[in-house]
Amino acid sequence: MHPKPRPIDEAPTHEHHYQLVVENLREVVFQLDQQGRWVYLSPAWTELTGYPVEECLGKSSMEYVHADDHALCHELGRALLSRQKDCCRHEMRYLTRDGGFRWVEIYVRLLLGADGSYQGTCGTLNDVTERRAATAALARRERYLTALVELQQRLLATGPSENLHARLMAPLGEATGASRVYFFEAHRSADGNLLFSQRAEWCGPEVKSKLDNPELQNLNLERRMPRLYELLSRGQFLSALVRQLPPAEREVLEPQDILSVLTLPIWVQGTLAGFIGFDNCAEEREWDKLEVDLLMAATGAIALAMEQRQSAHALREREQRFRRIAENASDVLYRYQLAGTRSFAFVSVGVTKSLGFTPEEHYRDPELWLRQAHPEDRGTLERVLTQPEKHSAPVVVRLLTREGRTVWQQHAVTPVLDAAGLCVAVEGIARDITERHQVEEALKLSEANFRILLEGVPEPAAIQQHGHIVYANAALVSSLGLQKPQELLGRRLEEFFVDEPSVAPVTAPLLTGERRLKRLDGNVRIAEFASLPLPFDGQPAVVSIARDVTEQRALQSRLSLADRMASMGTLAAGIAHEINNPLAFVISNLGFLSDELNRLPAPPPSARADSREDWRSVLTEAREGADRVRQIVRQLKAFSRPDEERVEAVDLHSVLDSAVMLAANEIKHRARLKREYGPVPKVLGNDGRLCQVFLNLVVNAAQAISEGAAQQNEIRLVTRMGWDGASVMVEVVDTGAGISEENLSRIFDPFFTTKPVGVGTGLGLSICHGIITNLGGYIHVDSKVGKGTTVRVLLPPARDGAAVARPLAPAQTPTAQRGRVLIVDDEPAVGRALRRILREHDVELATSGRQALERLTADSSFHVVLCDVMMPDLTGKDLYETIQQGGSGMDKRFVFVSGGAFTPGARDFLARVPNPTLEKPFDEAAVKRVVRELVMSQLAATGN
Repeated sequence: MHPKPRPIDEAPTHEHHYQLVVENLREVVFQLDQQGRWVYLSPAWTELTGYPVEECLGKSSMEYVHADDHALCHELGRALLSRQKDCCRHEMRYLTRDGGFRWVEIYVRLLLGADGSYQGTCGTLNDVTERRAATAALARRERYLTALVELQQRLLATGPSENLHARLMAPLGEATGASRVYFFEAHRSADGNLLFSQRAEWCGPEVKSKLDNPELQNLNLERRMPRLYELLSRGQFLSALVRQLPPAEREVLEPQDILSVLTLPIWVQGTLAGFIGFDNCAEEREWDKLEVDLLMAATGAIALAMEQRQSAHALREREQRFRRIAENASDVLYRYQLAGTRSFAFVSVGVTKSLGFTPEEHYRDPELWLRQAHPEDRGTLERVLTQPEKHSAPVVVRLLTREGRTVWQQHAVTPVLDAAGLCVAVEGIARDITERHQVEEALKLSEANFRILLEGVPEPAAIQQHGHIVYANAALVSSLGLQKPQELLGRRLEEFFVDEPSVAPVTAPLLTGERRLKRLDGNVRIAEFASLPLPFDGQPAVVSIARDVTEQRALQSRLSLADRMASMGTLAAGIAHEINNPLAFVISNLGFLSDELNRLPAPPPSARADSREDWRSVLTEAREGADRVRQIVRQLKAFSRPDEERVEAVDLHSVLDSAVMLAANEIKHRARLKREYGPVPKVLGNDGRLCQVFLNLVVNAAQAISEGAAQQNEIRLVTRMGWDGASVMVEVVDTGAGISEENLSRIFDPFFTTKPVGVGTGLGLSICHGIITNLGGYIHVDSKVGKGTTVRVLLPPARDGAAVARPLAPAQTPTAQRGRVLIVDDEPAVGRALRRILREHDVELATSGRQALERLTADSSFHVVLCDVMMPDLTGKDLYETIQQGGSGMDKRFVFVSGGAFTPGARDFLARVPNPTLEKPFDEAAVKRVVRELVMSQLAATGN
């Protein structure tokens, strides 16, 4: 019930409890003053519209009413003010903050003072948007189904000489709400080109007809709209907004004022026979799946009718001679063929008048008369047709006409014998010898319509009554791995669902969404179901249509896994960078401790002699462990480098060793690893890309071998010169299970894999093939089942002038000269480690780029600046460029320190500037040498 506001002069009672109730209602409670401005709004207003209550109070309520409903709002106000009504209730639209609107049911009544004077209005707003949407969706579905039934009726009622498509456009247009519906028929020109001409059209109000437009006749669709032609030729439909189409298609559609279009192909006897189009000229419209499916079913029924017309036309031409003979006969003349497959060889046109079935229907159905015969006369009629020599006298039988009337016929037959005297046919005359008796039989139109419609639908479909299947189309029978529809009748569709709770059927369920279906052979398929209630055979029923999405879901899963793998590559680069910082000062501090230990004086004779050796052994083992971590981090950086397009001279053996290190866990439990490296030059490539290739090949080789027999299996890495003597060859050989011949030709196809779901994506070898090919190389696979696999990769050698790693100059020990060094690193521990390494110099620390900038601006006497590349506030690149712009020359004293410049900008910067770069973790000798050389050069330049 809606609250009845009290007169404003009335003393408040239970005000607090009343406010609590109002503020917790889902309905909006409101009050307007005499000018229609908001005086009160309950908190539900914000939930409904998105507008804060405080923002709206004092404003006119009409600001929030949809413009199309202003007139209705004024009408309600006048009715209340004139005291014609005490209250009003109506549905209208209220605007929302996001630019949309919500449908609400408004209840409003006058707010009167104690003296009965008008003080404003009050009432409630109730959100009915979802209810209206559901009602509209249901009405649309009913409208489509009604149109389909009318379409079937018109198909059955259209004569051979009538324009079939002209009668079908109106129900389709009225059901869909399109501006224009039209049919284009395909035909061949004199020179053999496939052309399309508009044959029928329906237009909505105020939409100009295009039926007489000469530009829409003899249209070469393949040339004018090639993409549409390709879709239709593959049996696919086009649903699109015109503004999103290619220019060639817009040139055809925009002059017709078309904003969006839906085009459905019509195929007859395996050939594109035309298409049906739906244009929207008033607004852009997206067609949902249910609409498209129902309209595709309609086009299937139209195609079936067209095919029947073509067949009837062919039969009429073939039997024209016989028709002329019997066209004036009132009796039915016929010839029934017995040799080979039984069939009607000829039936005169009088049969249509007698039984209601055309001669063509007899030609297609040799059992027609036997089915139409009265049960008590069926055996007699069969003997007349198959044993005519035993019936010299006329025989009387009863048959049912198409309309269900019983017709008494007198058959006089004679056998047709071949040269051997065998009866090969029977010729006869059937004469109507009874008075016509009307015996009407209720035609189950709904069942006939559904059967015609669903048999033309390529998707699996079933009709259920009281939870049991009463009809299943051929597509459903095939998808479940069954042979005949009878195997499904009486069963429940839920029996074939996997992980579906078994519930005793009361009514047939409205299946929606995805279900897992188990086939007869045990395979599980994923199907997307849509159901709707419809009458069938005069009883309530549920029609369920499914679409197999197994392959689509599998593809989505593999793409998702591929995306995750790509993300892991990026993550690996970040992890390597983060590990390098602590690893740098761990290794440096271990080196410092080792050096300090060596400087300590010899222990006194009374001390334990082995104590210092134990300490030295502990430090040595710790440094070895840290070095192993450093090597792993370097491999991660090489594998995940973002500059994958950089091509340079690459040491192939180093790349192979990196791949083996990363794959060690996969290899050690499966096989022994053998390296057979020959003398080969460096190759032209990218170390990150090549590491990715050989890591994938080594992992594939390991996974082809079962765990537990490592001593009996091996993986060999062989390098040597290629067959042509110029290229470099790498062989990855395993003794695994091998690849079958039928799969060998598909191993480079994207998403092809023989590994279980979750183990492989089917992308690895495809990516490897692309990388090697782009580098100018070649990859080939030889394999035999049970014997193992050999993968050969040929790569071009590095060309003259290709970038190669420059060896470091041998360390020199010149006379030590003390210099000033500024270390810039956001990791204080890294800075302290570097200070210990450079203790022969005067070292200062800056823990941020901005702090370093302040020091360098105030003091330009530093001989060396050791600067980290990646810092949060001011990067090394930014600091360098700022100092460079200052013109002090300090930029030449920078030495960059990097734990892995994993951004493209940082990597390009380091490659561009002439300054040296030191990688974390540090090589102490390299750090000392670089700093010493810079200090000496600076001191020499100043004459010190």
